[in-house]
Amino acid sequence: MTRAVEPKGQAMNSQNADSSTSFYSGQIYEYDFLTGELVEVSPSFPFPKKVLSTVSEIAKVFIVSGAKTSWEFTGFLFSYLVFAQKRLVSFVYLLESIKDLAVKVVMWRRGFLFKPTVHGGVLAISSVALVVGGLFVNSVEPADFTRDLVLASENTTETIIPEDRPRSEVIKYEVAGGESLSQIAKNFNISVDSIKWENDIRDVDSIKPGDTLAIPPVTGVVYKVRKGDTISSIAETFSANAQTIATYPFNYITDSLKLTVGQTLIIPGGKKPEPTPLPYSNPGYNQPIFYAAGGNGLFSWPVRGSLNQYPSWWHPAIDIGAAYGSSVAAAGGGKVVAATWGNYGYGNYVSIDHGNGYSTTYAHLSTIKVSAGQTVGRGQAIGNVGCTGFCTGPHLHFAVFRGGSVANPLSLLP
Repeated sequence: MTRAVEPKGQAMNSQNADSSTSFYSGQIYEYDFLTGELVEVSPSFPFPKKVLSTVSEIAKVFIVSGAKTSWEFTGFLFSYLVFAQKRLVSFVYLLESIKDLAVKVVMWRRGFLFKPTVHGGVLAISSVALVVGGLFVNSVEPADFTRDLVLASENTTETIIPEDRPRSEVIKYEVAGGESLSQIAKNFNISVDSIKWENDIRDVDSIKPGDTLAIPPVTGVVYKVRKGDTISSIAETFSANAQTIATYPFNYITDSLKLTVGQTLIIPGGKKPEPTPLPYSNPGYNQPIFYAAGGNGLFSWPVRGSLNQYPSWWHPAIDIGAAYGSSVAAAGGGKVVAATWGNYGYGNYVSIDHGNGYSTTYAHLSTIKVSAGQTVGRGQAIGNVGCTGFCTGPHLHFAVFRGGSVANPLSLLP
């Protein structure tokens, strides 16, 4: 049993000291009752330990909470990136769907809505440009155009049509002094008869300066549909090819091949019947845009038959008339890249890549005998002649492509 006491010397000193002075040595003693002695005890200082313990606990909390927060932030960032990727992919798919829908709308009924869509788009863009331009008109200072910067007097208010641009309609032309009908026909790259038929001219020397002539877009006949007319009957009347009339882009004939009374048709290569019918048969020549005096024999004829339609700018292929079900052979060896139904009037078609920069397409087939990815040889049967897709009678639509551009099949056949 021990208890803390003051040492004797200290007690004595405190008794002898001045009453206003106190002394404390800072030492702590304990009295040992067993031995009867005073034992000096070292003082304890618990404050630093508590401080270190508290700091350690605080650091531990900060480290744990920081690691937890970092882990949660990393998980959130990863989840957000995955979400953003999914949304971006969905947006791209949405744009693709909108694009496909726009193509279907524009190509509906063989491009029936193409003109209104283009004109409406141009009008909308022009309207937006006018509205947006009005917002900045006050903030832009007018430029100082000098006389040298203004276009010279060559300007004209007359519309100049490029020579190589295909025309879609009949235009009016005023005969100039010294011009003949043959010169006018040559300038517009059509036949003299086409101008005569359209203007009901019987004597080519009867035109005079100042006369206004109607100029057809191509060599042929311009005809207004009457009640009971069909494409076949019109083709027969004007000694033309029905498929050529149907595929001419500016006739705007729908997939149903139905005609409207009063509708204006261009009959490419057509001829007006003479007052006295003659035993004449026109094979359907429609001014081919390519001339082929003789082919080089790179490809062989895919089917035997008659050449019903020559290549032109609106029909860059040949149509070979043949009996329904006639065997169609590959014009050359290669790999089949497509053997399916086409959405743009082809019907059943086969496309072959010949590995030399050329590819060939065979359309309107009744049956297909090959599949995509299959290797075929020259002369191997790939299908049969039919009339699927946009078609007026059994024939083979044969097209040749070189490097993605159309080529004249007649220059490559024997």
